Amino acid sequence: MMPRLLAVLLVTTLVSGCGLWSRDTAEPPAPLPRIEAEVTPRVLWSRNTGSGAGKSYLQLSPYLGRDRIIVAGADGRVSAWNLEDGASLWRTNLRVPVTGGVNGGSQVVVVGTGRGEAIALSPEDGQELWRRMLSSEVMAVSEVEQGLVVVRTNDGRLHALDVLTGEPRWLAGRSTPALSLRGAGTPLMLSGRVLAGFDNGRLAMFGLARGNVIWETALAIPSGRSELERMVDVDGELDLAGGVVYGAAYQGRVAAFSVADGRTLWQRDLSSYRGVTVAGDLLLLTDAFGHVWALDRRNGATLWQQDLLRLRGVTLPVPVDSHVVVGDYEGYLHWLAPEDGTLEGRIRTDRNGIMGVPQVRAGVVYVLGRGGNLSAVTLRSRDDS
Repeated sequence: MMPRLLAVLLVTTLVSGCGLWSRDTAEPPAPLPRIEAEVTPRVLWSRNTGSGAGKSYLQLSPYLGRDRIIVAGADGRVSAWNLEDGASLWRTNLRVPVTGGVNGGSQVVVVGTGRGEAIALSPEDGQELWRRMLSSEVMAVSEVEQGLVVVRTNDGRLHALDVLTGEPRWLAGRSTPALSLRGAGTPLMLSGRVLAGFDNGRLAMFGLARGNVIWETALAIPSGRSELERMVDVDGELDLAGGVVYGAAYQGRVAAFSVADGRTLWQRDLSSYRGVTVAGDLLLLTDAFGHVWALDRRNGATLWQQDLLRLRGVTLPVPVDSHVVVGDYEGYLHWLAPEDGTLEGRIRTDRNGIMGVPQVRAGVVYVLGRGGNLSAVTLRSRDDS
Protein backbone atom coordinates (compact mmCIF):
# COMPACT_ATOMS: atom_id res chain seq x y z
CA MET A 1 0.00 0.00 0.00
CA MET A 2 1.14 3.51 -0.75
CA PRO A 3 1.71 5.62 2.38
CA ARG A 4 -1.25 7.90 3.09
CA LEU A 5 0.89 11.02 2.79
CA LEU A 6 2.08 10.18 -0.70
CA ALA A 7 -1.40 9.21 -1.83
CA VAL A 8 -2.79 12.54 -0.65
CA LEU A 9 0.04 14.43 -2.28
CA LEU A 10 -0.56 12.66 -5.57
CA VAL A 11 -4.23 13.60 -5.53
CA THR A 12 -3.24 17.18 -4.70
CA THR A 13 -0.82 17.12 -7.61
CA LEU A 14 -3.48 15.97 -10.04
CA VAL A 15 -5.92 18.63 -8.88
CA SER A 16 -3.47 21.52 -8.67
CA GLY A 17 -1.21 20.76 -11.61
CA CYS A 18 2.03 19.77 -9.91
CA GLY A 19 1.56 21.94 -6.83
CA LEU A 20 2.61 19.78 -3.89
CA TRP A 21 1.55 22.35 -1.34
CA SER A 22 -2.01 22.55 -0.13
CA ARG A 23 -3.98 23.23 3.01
CA ASP A 24 -5.60 19.84 2.43
CA THR A 25 -2.46 17.69 2.58
CA ALA A 26 -1.89 15.37 5.53
CA GLU A 27 1.42 17.07 6.25
CA PRO A 28 1.68 20.89 6.12
CA PRO A 29 4.57 22.66 4.39
CA ALA A 30 7.63 23.19 6.54
CA PRO A 31 7.69 26.60 8.24
CA LEU A 32 10.14 29.16 6.96
CA PRO A 33 13.39 27.91 8.51
CA ARG A 34 15.57 29.99 10.77
CA ILE A 35 18.94 30.68 9.18
CA GLU A 36 22.17 32.45 9.96
CA ALA A 37 22.48 34.70 6.95
CA GLU A 38 25.82 34.46 5.19
CA VAL A 39 24.71 36.43 2.13
CA THR A 40 22.34 39.35 1.62
CA PRO A 41 20.20 39.32 -1.54
CA ARG A 42 18.95 42.65 -2.86
CA VAL A 43 16.39 43.57 -5.48
CA LEU A 44 17.88 45.52 -8.39
CA TRP A 45 14.44 46.29 -9.77
CA SER A 46 10.92 44.94 -9.56
CA ARG A 47 7.93 45.47 -11.84
CA ASN A 48 4.31 44.40 -11.66
CA THR A 49 3.74 42.91 -15.09
CA GLY A 50 0.20 41.71 -14.49
CA SER A 51 1.40 38.54 -16.20
CA GLY A 52 1.71 35.84 -13.56
CA ALA A 53 0.24 32.36 -13.33
CA GLY A 54 -2.55 33.72 -11.14
CA LYS A 55 -4.72 31.00 -9.60
CA SER A 56 -3.46 28.43 -12.08
CA TYR A 57 -0.53 26.17 -11.25
CA LEU A 58 1.30 26.72 -14.52
CA GLN A 59 5.08 26.90 -14.39
CA LEU A 60 5.41 29.92 -16.68
CA SER A 61 9.05 31.02 -16.86
CA PRO A 62 10.50 34.19 -18.38
CA TYR A 63 12.56 34.19 -21.57
CA LEU A 64 15.92 35.97 -21.52
CA GLY A 65 16.82 37.72 -24.77
CA ARG A 66 19.93 39.71 -25.57
CA ASP A 67 18.92 42.82 -23.64
CA ARG A 68 15.39 42.05 -22.50
CA ILE A 69 13.26 39.63 -20.55
CA ILE A 70 9.90 38.54 -21.94
CA VAL A 71 7.13 37.19 -19.72
CA ALA A 72 3.67 35.79 -20.32
CA GLY A 73 0.76 35.40 -17.96
CA ALA A 74 -2.05 32.90 -17.76
CA ASP A 75 -4.48 35.65 -18.77
CA GLY A 76 -2.77 36.14 -22.15
CA ARG A 77 -0.79 39.28 -21.45
CA VAL A 78 2.79 39.24 -22.74
CA SER A 79 5.38 41.94 -22.05
CA ALA A 80 9.07 42.75 -22.46
CA TRP A 81 11.32 44.52 -19.97
CA ASN A 82 14.86 45.86 -20.12
CA LEU A 83 17.24 43.54 -18.29
CA GLU A 84 19.36 46.32 -16.84
CA ASP A 85 16.78 48.64 -15.31
CA GLY A 86 13.37 46.98 -15.79
CA ALA A 87 12.10 49.64 -18.19
CA SER A 88 8.95 48.60 -20.05
CA LEU A 89 9.67 47.90 -23.73
CA TRP A 90 6.33 46.62 -25.00
CA ARG A 91 3.08 44.96 -23.94
CA THR A 92 0.48 42.99 -25.83
CA ASN A 93 -2.65 41.06 -24.94
CA LEU A 94 -3.32 37.83 -26.83
CA ARG A 95 -6.79 37.59 -25.25
CA VAL A 96 -6.46 33.84 -24.85
CA PRO A 97 -5.15 31.84 -21.85
CA VAL A 98 -1.41 31.14 -22.05
CA THR A 99 -0.27 27.72 -20.79
CA GLY A 100 3.26 27.28 -22.19
CA GLY A 101 6.37 29.31 -22.91
CA VAL A 102 7.87 31.85 -23.30
CA ASN A 103 10.71 30.45 -25.43
CA GLY A 104 12.24 30.85 -28.85
CA GLY A 105 15.18 32.77 -30.27
CA SER A 106 16.52 36.13 -31.40
CA GLN A 107 13.96 36.62 -34.19
CA VAL A 108 10.86 34.95 -32.76
CA VAL A 109 9.48 34.07 -29.34
CA VAL A 110 6.64 31.58 -28.99
CA VAL A 111 3.93 31.03 -26.40
CA GLY A 112 1.31 28.30 -26.27
CA THR A 113 -2.34 28.56 -25.32
CA GLY A 114 -4.97 26.50 -23.59
CA ARG A 115 -6.86 26.38 -26.87
CA GLY A 116 -4.00 24.51 -28.53
CA GLU A 117 -2.41 27.41 -30.40
CA ALA A 118 1.25 28.25 -30.83
CA ILE A 119 1.62 32.02 -31.22
CA ALA A 120 4.82 33.65 -32.44
CA LEU A 121 5.72 37.22 -31.53
CA SER A 122 8.51 39.57 -32.49
CA PRO A 123 10.84 40.00 -29.49
CA GLU A 124 11.51 43.55 -30.65
CA ASP A 125 7.99 44.98 -30.47
CA GLY A 126 5.59 42.14 -29.58
CA GLN A 127 3.94 42.09 -33.00
CA GLU A 128 2.18 38.80 -33.76
CA LEU A 129 4.01 36.99 -36.58
CA TRP A 130 1.98 33.82 -36.93
CA ARG A 131 -0.51 31.59 -35.12
CA ARG A 132 -0.82 27.82 -35.59
CA MET A 133 -3.54 25.51 -34.24
CA LEU A 134 -2.11 22.28 -32.81
CA SER A 135 -3.61 19.08 -31.42
CA SER A 136 -4.29 20.13 -27.80
CA GLU A 137 -3.35 22.50 -24.98
CA VAL A 138 0.29 23.63 -25.24
CA MET A 139 2.45 22.70 -22.23
CA ALA A 140 6.01 23.65 -23.28
CA VAL A 141 7.96 25.37 -26.04
CA SER A 142 11.59 24.72 -27.00
CA GLU A 143 14.36 27.09 -27.96
CA VAL A 144 14.94 27.66 -31.68
CA GLU A 145 17.35 25.27 -33.39
CA GLN A 146 18.04 25.07 -37.14
CA GLY A 147 14.99 27.18 -37.96
CA LEU A 148 12.59 25.01 -35.97
CA VAL A 149 10.74 25.33 -32.69
CA VAL A 150 9.31 22.20 -31.03
CA VAL A 151 6.07 22.50 -29.10
CA ARG A 152 4.88 19.90 -26.59
CA THR A 153 1.11 19.51 -26.26
CA ASN A 154 -0.92 17.95 -23.47
CA ASP A 155 -1.84 14.89 -25.55
CA GLY A 156 1.80 13.73 -25.57
CA ARG A 157 2.70 15.07 -29.00
CA LEU A 158 5.69 17.04 -30.28
CA HIS A 159 5.01 19.52 -33.07
CA ALA A 160 8.03 20.78 -35.00
CA LEU A 161 7.20 24.13 -36.60
CA ASP A 162 9.08 26.42 -38.96
CA VAL A 163 9.96 29.31 -36.68
CA LEU A 164 9.47 31.97 -39.37
CA THR A 165 6.14 30.77 -40.79
CA GLY A 166 4.63 28.35 -38.27
CA GLU A 167 4.33 25.68 -40.96
CA PRO A 168 4.42 22.14 -39.51
CA ARG A 169 7.51 20.09 -40.35
CA TRP A 170 6.84 16.87 -38.45
CA LEU A 171 4.73 15.38 -35.69
CA ALA A 172 5.74 12.75 -33.13
CA GLY A 173 4.54 11.62 -29.74
CA ARG A 174 3.77 8.89 -27.28
CA SER A 175 0.55 7.57 -25.78
CA THR A 176 -0.71 9.34 -22.68
CA PRO A 177 -1.79 7.23 -19.68
CA ALA A 178 -5.09 7.73 -17.90
CA LEU A 179 -3.39 9.57 -15.02
CA SER A 180 -0.47 11.96 -15.35
CA LEU A 181 0.83 15.18 -13.91
CA ARG A 182 -0.37 18.29 -15.69
CA GLY A 183 2.51 19.95 -17.49
CA ALA A 184 5.59 18.98 -19.47
CA GLY A 185 9.29 19.65 -19.49
CA THR A 186 10.84 21.82 -22.17
CA PRO A 187 12.04 19.81 -25.19
CA LEU A 188 15.85 20.00 -25.11
CA MET A 189 17.35 21.12 -28.40
CA LEU A 190 20.71 19.62 -29.35
CA SER A 191 22.71 19.83 -32.56
CA GLY A 192 20.32 18.35 -35.12
CA ARG A 193 18.31 16.51 -32.45
CA VAL A 194 15.66 17.13 -29.82
CA LEU A 195 15.18 15.25 -26.55
CA ALA A 196 11.80 15.03 -24.83
CA GLY A 197 10.20 13.27 -21.88
CA PHE A 198 6.70 11.83 -21.90
CA ASP A 199 3.84 11.04 -19.54
CA ASN A 200 4.49 7.28 -19.81
CA GLY A 201 7.87 7.66 -18.10
CA ARG A 202 9.93 7.41 -21.28
CA LEU A 203 12.63 9.63 -22.72
CA ALA A 204 13.17 9.83 -26.48
CA MET A 205 15.68 11.45 -28.82
CA PHE A 206 14.36 12.54 -32.24
CA GLY A 207 16.11 13.73 -35.37
CA LEU A 208 15.33 17.41 -35.80
CA ALA A 209 15.01 17.33 -39.57
CA ARG A 210 12.41 14.53 -39.88
CA GLY A 211 11.32 13.57 -36.38
CA ASN A 212 12.79 10.07 -36.65
CA VAL A 213 13.47 8.25 -33.37
CA ILE A 214 17.21 7.98 -32.69
CA TRP A 215 16.88 6.25 -29.34
CA GLU A 216 14.36 5.76 -26.58
CA THR A 217 14.62 4.62 -22.97
CA ALA A 218 12.59 4.38 -19.77
CA LEU A 219 13.18 6.78 -16.88
CA ALA A 220 10.34 5.23 -14.91
CA ILE A 221 8.50 1.91 -15.07
CA PRO A 222 4.96 1.82 -13.64
CA SER A 223 4.53 -0.43 -10.62
CA GLY A 224 1.81 -1.01 -8.08
CA ARG A 225 -1.80 -2.16 -8.14
CA SER A 226 -3.77 1.06 -8.60
CA GLU A 227 -3.54 3.63 -11.37
CA LEU A 228 -2.41 6.18 -8.80
CA GLU A 229 0.44 3.93 -7.66
CA ARG A 230 1.41 3.21 -11.27
CA MET A 231 1.46 6.86 -12.34
CA VAL A 232 4.85 7.92 -13.71
CA ASP A 233 5.82 11.03 -15.65
CA VAL A 234 8.87 12.74 -17.12
CA ASP A 235 7.54 16.20 -16.41
CA GLY A 236 10.63 18.25 -15.53
CA GLU A 237 13.58 19.87 -17.23
CA LEU A 238 16.38 17.89 -18.88
CA ASP A 239 20.02 18.93 -19.10
CA LEU A 240 23.17 18.11 -21.07
CA ALA A 241 26.89 18.23 -20.26
CA GLY A 242 29.92 16.54 -21.79
CA GLY A 243 28.01 14.24 -24.12
CA VAL A 244 25.73 13.07 -21.31
CA VAL A 245 22.03 13.86 -20.89
CA TYR A 246 20.41 13.92 -17.46
CA GLY A 247 16.78 13.56 -16.49
CA ALA A 248 14.43 12.62 -13.66
CA ALA A 249 10.97 11.10 -13.51
CA TYR A 250 8.09 11.31 -11.08
CA GLN A 251 7.84 8.01 -9.16
CA GLY A 252 10.87 6.87 -11.13
CA ARG A 253 14.57 7.50 -11.36
CA VAL A 254 17.18 10.14 -11.90
CA ALA A 255 19.64 8.93 -14.51
CA ALA A 256 22.43 9.78 -16.92
CA PHE A 257 22.44 8.59 -20.54
CA SER A 258 24.87 8.73 -23.43
CA VAL A 259 23.64 11.40 -25.80
CA ALA A 260 24.79 9.31 -28.77
CA ASP A 261 22.82 6.11 -28.19
CA GLY A 262 20.80 6.45 -24.97
CA ARG A 263 22.94 3.95 -23.08
CA THR A 264 22.39 4.23 -19.32
CA LEU A 265 25.55 5.43 -17.56
CA TRP A 266 24.10 5.45 -14.06
CA GLN A 267 20.71 5.54 -12.42
CA ARG A 268 19.14 5.67 -8.97
CA ASP A 269 15.65 5.73 -7.52
CA LEU A 270 14.54 9.30 -6.84
CA SER A 271 11.18 10.90 -7.63
CA SER A 272 11.07 14.40 -9.12
CA TYR A 273 8.68 16.34 -11.32
CA ARG A 274 10.91 19.45 -11.49
CA GLY A 275 13.78 17.92 -13.47
CA VAL A 276 17.52 18.47 -13.16
CA THR A 277 20.20 21.13 -13.64
CA VAL A 278 23.92 20.61 -14.23
CA ALA A 279 26.26 22.90 -12.26
CA GLY A 280 29.87 21.91 -12.85
CA ASP A 281 30.31 18.45 -11.33
CA LEU A 282 26.97 18.75 -9.51
CA LEU A 283 23.59 17.53 -10.68
CA LEU A 284 20.96 19.60 -8.86
CA LEU A 285 17.32 18.63 -8.41
CA THR A 286 14.28 19.04 -6.18
CA ASP A 287 12.48 15.84 -5.29
CA ALA A 288 8.72 15.33 -5.06
CA PHE A 289 8.72 16.36 -1.40
CA GLY A 290 10.62 19.62 -1.92
CA HIS A 291 14.00 18.35 -0.73
CA VAL A 292 16.90 19.87 -2.65
CA TRP A 293 19.64 17.43 -3.72
CA ALA A 294 23.13 17.70 -5.12
CA LEU A 295 24.44 14.54 -6.78
CA ASP A 296 27.82 13.79 -8.29
CA ARG A 297 26.88 13.95 -11.94
CA ARG A 298 29.59 11.41 -12.80
CA ASN A 299 28.05 8.56 -10.81
CA GLY A 300 24.86 9.79 -9.10
CA ALA A 301 26.27 9.63 -5.57
CA THR A 302 24.62 11.91 -3.01
CA LEU A 303 26.75 14.92 -2.09
CA TRP A 304 24.12 16.60 0.08
CA GLN A 305 20.40 16.90 0.70
CA GLN A 306 18.56 19.94 2.11
CA ASP A 307 15.19 19.02 3.64
CA LEU A 308 14.31 22.23 5.54
CA LEU A 309 12.11 23.38 2.62
CA ARG A 310 9.97 20.23 2.64
CA LEU A 311 6.60 20.61 0.86
CA ARG A 312 7.21 24.33 0.22
CA GLY A 313 6.65 23.95 -3.54
CA VAL A 314 10.36 24.32 -4.23
CA THR A 315 11.36 25.14 -7.82
CA LEU A 316 14.09 23.56 -9.87
CA PRO A 317 17.47 24.62 -8.39
CA VAL A 318 19.64 26.89 -10.54
CA PRO A 319 23.34 27.74 -10.12
CA VAL A 320 24.14 31.41 -9.56
CA ASP A 321 27.85 32.20 -9.33
CA SER A 322 29.02 30.30 -6.23
CA HIS A 323 25.53 29.49 -4.92
CA VAL A 324 22.40 27.48 -5.67
CA VAL A 325 19.03 29.27 -5.78
CA VAL A 326 15.47 27.95 -5.49
CA GLY A 327 12.07 29.63 -5.17
CA ASP A 328 9.10 28.52 -3.07
CA TYR A 329 5.33 28.75 -2.70
CA GLU A 330 5.46 31.81 -0.44
CA GLY A 331 7.52 33.80 -2.95
CA TYR A 332 10.93 33.45 -1.31
CA LEU A 333 14.17 32.96 -3.18
CA HIS A 334 16.61 30.90 -1.11
CA TRP A 335 20.41 30.87 -1.53
CA LEU A 336 22.11 27.54 -0.71
CA ALA A 337 25.80 26.76 -0.34
CA PRO A 338 26.90 24.40 -3.14
CA GLU A 339 29.30 22.58 -0.80
CA ASP A 340 26.72 21.25 1.65
CA GLY A 341 23.31 22.79 0.87
CA THR A 342 23.28 25.11 3.89
CA LEU A 343 20.63 27.85 3.62
CA GLU A 344 22.64 31.06 3.51
CA GLY A 345 20.16 33.80 2.62
CA ARG A 346 16.72 34.60 1.27
CA ILE A 347 14.50 37.36 -0.03
CA ARG A 348 10.78 37.57 -0.82
CA THR A 349 9.80 38.72 -4.31
CA ASP A 350 6.09 37.87 -4.70
CA ARG A 351 3.72 37.00 -1.85
CA ASN A 352 1.66 34.89 -4.24
CA GLY A 353 4.53 32.45 -4.68
CA ILE A 354 7.04 31.34 -7.30
CA MET A 355 6.46 28.38 -9.61
CA GLY A 356 8.47 28.93 -12.79
CA VAL A 357 12.18 28.22 -13.00
CA PRO A 358 14.28 31.27 -12.02
CA GLN A 359 16.40 32.53 -14.92
CA VAL A 360 20.01 33.65 -14.49
CA ARG A 361 22.25 36.03 -16.42
CA ALA A 362 25.59 37.44 -15.20
CA GLY A 363 24.93 36.70 -11.54
CA VAL A 364 21.43 38.21 -11.58
CA VAL A 365 18.37 36.06 -10.84
CA TYR A 366 15.21 37.00 -12.76
CA VAL A 367 12.03 35.54 -11.33
CA LEU A 368 8.34 35.88 -12.19
CA GLY A 369 5.93 35.37 -9.31
CA ARG A 370 2.44 33.95 -9.55
CA GLY A 371 1.06 37.42 -8.85
CA GLY A 372 2.89 38.86 -11.87
CA ASN A 373 5.74 40.50 -9.98
CA LEU A 374 8.95 40.35 -12.05
CA SER A 375 12.13 40.88 -10.04
CA ALA A 376 15.84 41.08 -10.75
CA VAL A 377 17.81 39.98 -7.69
CA THR A 378 21.52 39.78 -6.92
CA LEU A 379 23.68 39.47 -3.84
CA ARG A 380 24.71 42.62 -2.02
CA SER A 381 28.43 43.19 -2.32
CA ARG A 382 30.60 44.38 0.53
CA ASP A 383 30.91 47.75 -1.16
CA ASP A 384 27.14 48.31 -1.17
CA SER A 385 26.01 50.77 1.45
